[in-house]
Parts: sequence; structure tokens; C-alpha cells
Amino acid sequence: MAAYYKYKKESLNLKFNSAKDTLKLMQGAIKEYKTTDSIFLKRAIIGYFQDFTEYIIDMAETYLVMTDNYVDRLSGPDLIKKSCLYGFIDDDLSKFLVAAVKLRNRYTHDYYKRERVEDDILKYSIDKMELLEIFLRITDEKIRLEAKTV
Repeated sequence: MAAYYKYKKESLNLKFNSAKDTLKLMQGAIKEYKTTDSIFLKRAIIGYFQDFTEYIIDMAETYLVMTDNYVDRLSGPDLIKKSCLYGFIDDDLSKFLVAAVKLRNRYTHDYYKRERVEDDILKYSIDKMELLEIFLRITDEKIRLEAKTV
């Protein structure tokens, strides 16, 4: 069991590193977009946003598997909420991430409203994610995803 837990902890750390790298790429694209208003950068920000939310969902799911709290067929927002319930993230971060995943889901599924959703994602990214920093705190007793804005 200890080896499995160690493997899952390493897997969670890899997903976190991917999420953090993607967030940094998105923040760089936001900085450049604000000076150029480039459609290419706008699309890059949306792509990074989608990737970031997917990593977050994967992290929540992995945490629930690690702690024996995983349940099949939960949506992305439900995985995040359940991981909050079991101590992976706090309530404020849970609300923030659920809102981001819901935006991503709108983009994916409401293709007939895509332009409006793109604008919503861009606004959310610039207003709420440009200065976001995320941290993964791992101790022997606890694993926790934390965030702050500067």
C-alpha cells in the first residue's frame, strides 16, 4: 500500500507541475495579448485555460483515488468539490476552480455560443488568473493544493 501511495503522490506531483507550467504559459500569453490584442494569443490563452482546468480535474481525481474517496461518474466540478470535502483544497479555491471548469465545459459543449464563451474565458483568465500562483504542499500526513493571487 505504501508503494501505491508513493506512486500516486508522484503522479499527483507530475500533474501539478504540468498545471503550473501551463498556468505560466497562459500568464505569458496574457501579458503579450494585452499589448497586441492578437487573435492568435487569444486562442492560445483559451487553449492553456482548457489544459489547466483538465490538469486540475486530474489532480482532484488522483487525490480522491489516493485517499480511497473516489466515486465513478463524477463530473469535473463534482470531483473538485469532493476533493475539497476531503481536504485537498479549501472552499474558496474550490469555488474558483469549479467556475473555471464550468467555463471550459461551456466552451466544449456550447459550440453555437463559442464566441461569447471565448470572451468569458478570456475575461476570467485576465481578471482572475493573470497573477494566480499555485502550490502543492506535500507532507507525510497531508497533500494540499493552495493558491494565492499577487
